[in-house]
Parts: sequence; structure tokens; C-alpha cells
Amino acid sequence: MIDTLAATPDCRALTVTWDTGKESTLTAETLRREARDAYSIRERIDFGVVRVIPDIAITALVQVGHGGVNVHFSDGHDRAIYPFEYLRELVDRFDN
Repeated sequence: MIDTLAATPDCRALTVTWDTGKESTLTAETLRREARDAYSIRERIDFGVVRVIPDIAITALVQVGHGGVNVHFSDGHDRAIYPFEYLRELVDRFDN
């Protein structure tokens, strides 16, 4: 499904290269806003949206098994795991 994942040189986005050779990009802001971990879900319940700091960046990408990635952000958030299927959904919704 996914061939490679990498942060862009400025760390403001994630580039996904699919096994088809197609390349997609998701901004760090989108990834942070769309995180599905318990903390982010609670923030959506309390505030209606996940609040994202200006110029948020990706600070680390950690492989999770064979089907997902844990993205760490410059605001200190490091609990969001993005299954590859969810990245596909996000690309379908947000990649231009």
C-alpha cells in the first residue's frame, strides 16, 4: 500500500509514496488536526476542534508494525498513530 513515508525538508508536511508510484502530501497541521488518539478526541469533544499551534512541524516518524506510523509534532504531541488506511482516507479528503 505505502512504499515510503518522509517528512518534507521543512518538516511541515508528510510525503507519502504509494506502491503505485503516486506521491501525496499531507500537511503537519492536517495530520495534527485529524489525529484520532484519545487526547485529540477529548479535545474535539471539549472544544469542537483540535487546536493547532502556528507553524507546527513533524519532529519524528516512528513505524508501528507493518501498517501504521506514529507521528511526533513540535507541540510535543506524540501519541497519534496513523494506520496506512487512515492516511489514504486523509489523502482522499485533503491532498490537492
